[in-house]
Amino acid sequence: MKIRIRNPQRLLFGVFLVGVGVVGIAAGWDLSMGDAAEMGPGYMPKILSGILIGFGAWIGASGVTSEGKPIGRWAWGPAAVVIGAVVLFGVAIEHLGLALTSAMVVVVATVAAPDRRWRQALPFAVALALACVVVFRVALGLPLRVWPF
Repeated sequence: MKIRIRNPQRLLFGVFLVGVGVVGIAAGWDLSMGDAAEMGPGYMPKILSGILIGFGAWIGASGVTSEGKPIGRWAWGPAAVVIGAVVLFGVAIEHLGLALTSAMVVVVATVAAPDRRWRQALPFAVALALACVVVFRVALGLPLRVWPF
């Protein structure tokens, strides 16, 4: 019996999710699980990784049963820009602070979009910077610099 892959995009995404879930379980293998009443440090990572594996298997199986588009060419340039924006965040947050770095990441990542809608990106950058400051600095009280000065 030959299995026909009707939706290779779903199949590939399902395999990716299963892979991430397996890596998550492997990374937390030595952490104690505990139980629902007394959760150990490995409880949530293992539970979430298991859920991720389940979703990945379900999505991957739907790649065999549902119709879909074939996998197209990979857009390496935009992918590199988005990855670069994430790396930029990690490097710049200590020097520029949370607000400027968050906004800068949105502006840099906008370069990856083929239509580059700057009128939408700039207000989103400001809103994301404000949301990051409110959530991480105000609500959670994390000791992050908000501004470079």
